[in-house]
Amino acid sequence: MGFLEIKIFFVGLFSVISSDIKAKCETLIEVDLLPRVQISSSESVSDRRDLPEFCQIKGEIRPNIGFEARFPITDWNGKYFQAGCGGYCGQILPDRETHSNAINHALRRGYATITTDGGHQSQSMGDASWATNHEVEKIYASEVIPLTHAAAFELLDKIYGRKPSYSYFSGCSNGGRLAAKAAQEYPSLFNGIISGCPVLNLSGSGGIFASWVLRANLDASGEIILDEKFEDKLPLLEQNAIAQCDALDGTIDGAIQKPQDCFINLDQIPDCDGEETTSCLTMDEKKVVRKLYDGPVNSAGEKLFYGIPPGSERYWAVWHLGSQENPSIGTLLAEGFLPFLGFTEDPDGFKAVDFDLDNDISKLETQGQLLDAMNPDLNAFFETGGKMIMWHGQADPLVLPDQSIAYYNAVIDKLGQNTTYEFFRLFLVPSMGHCWELPAPLPDRMNMLKVLEDWVENGSAPNEIAVYSDMVDKDKVSSTKRGKLRPYPKLATYSDSD
Repeated sequence: MGFLEIKIFFVGLFSVISSDIKAKCETLIEVDLLPRVQISSSESVSDRRDLPEFCQIKGEIRPNIGFEARFPITDWNGKYFQAGCGGYCGQILPDRETHSNAINHALRRGYATITTDGGHQSQSMGDASWATNHEVEKIYASEVIPLTHAAAFELLDKIYGRKPSYSYFSGCSNGGRLAAKAAQEYPSLFNGIISGCPVLNLSGSGGIFASWVLRANLDASGEIILDEKFEDKLPLLEQNAIAQCDALDGTIDGAIQKPQDCFINLDQIPDCDGEETTSCLTMDEKKVVRKLYDGPVNSAGEKLFYGIPPGSERYWAVWHLGSQENPSIGTLLAEGFLPFLGFTEDPDGFKAVDFDLDNDISKLETQGQLLDAMNPDLNAFFETGGKMIMWHGQADPLVLPDQSIAYYNAVIDKLGQNTTYEFFRLFLVPSMGHCWELPAPLPDRMNMLKVLEDWVENGSAPNEIAVYSDMVDKDKVSSTKRGKLRPYPKLATYSDSD
């Protein structure tokens, strides 16, 4: 058989295989599946120019997990990708164009993918009013992971007739918490896990830190001090932080890479004397900013949680600046956690600012055991051969990066540095905020899935990760900056390139 004949043979074979997969996709609703899986629709989609032809499967994983799966019709790479969901979930978002709790970037690489609503339905990621049923809370906490995995594998068998060769999980924020939970509680499900900006200590973040941020920003009459108009002063704060702390790592590159060594002096910012401008801060504003940097303390002055990292100021507007009429996302998340998720019993009319840092912290413990992803014993995941990459923006003002650093060090204390380094590495991204909510001033884009693939499938451990940014200046002149992340505690480096 000549080359041309062989080529025609394989083209014909692939055409038959594709036709068979498409037929299975479009009749999937008629197939007997596991009792937990209910299909509402299944159809082939080929009119999305930015995506390969795929089988779009929608339905529910009982008791209440809404999902959408997207499986390639042609060129399936034989691998499986499961995404986490952000905030308090509640929505199915298959078309998120990011690598954060998204599936299309994996679909383009040939993965069979799935995303869910976390086990409940709501109108926004800050809505936790659904958390009045403990069984639903358990699904959100972690049970969504194995339930979705089992359902997806059932669908894979019906469409492709076999299990995937490799399975991956990826998520950011709450999705990053779920990723850590996957390694801690379900160590045999995934070959590789990506945990981005993970809210590992959800009880501390949602209960202690979030309530402190809200209370710190109120005056004696209960009015918000740093409101939406304060956004115009954020560049002043950022410039002050960079000027004081950029050089602490030995290199002046526009990023604070050692925020733990940085104490911000606000005295260098002028006080507003008479007319208020964007070049000064009022005394009340300085008091709030000081409290945000320092972090929560009780009445005895004991530090209870981390403070907002210096260098994160440009991102405060997204998460923390709002008004009574238009509350910030951070406010909505705080009011959602307390009381709906934070306490065992949901007290009526409780507000996040009512949280007592002297007497209420112990009330978070029971739900913390359910929700938090703080268990450092990853030995079972290590024994299965699993690999995990955790990454966190060092300028994240919502889910504080100190959580990830503390957790990584706890794993080292538990398993030893050499063992930990074999399967688990932490990468800090200087100047990056929370899950790409805004472009960072330095490179913050990377292909973590490709890096993890190389580690899992080829044994190529990530000693560095390339990061880039496509930036356009005020004259719309495009330039590209490059950088390299290195495993914690090593620092990132940057260079300009054409």
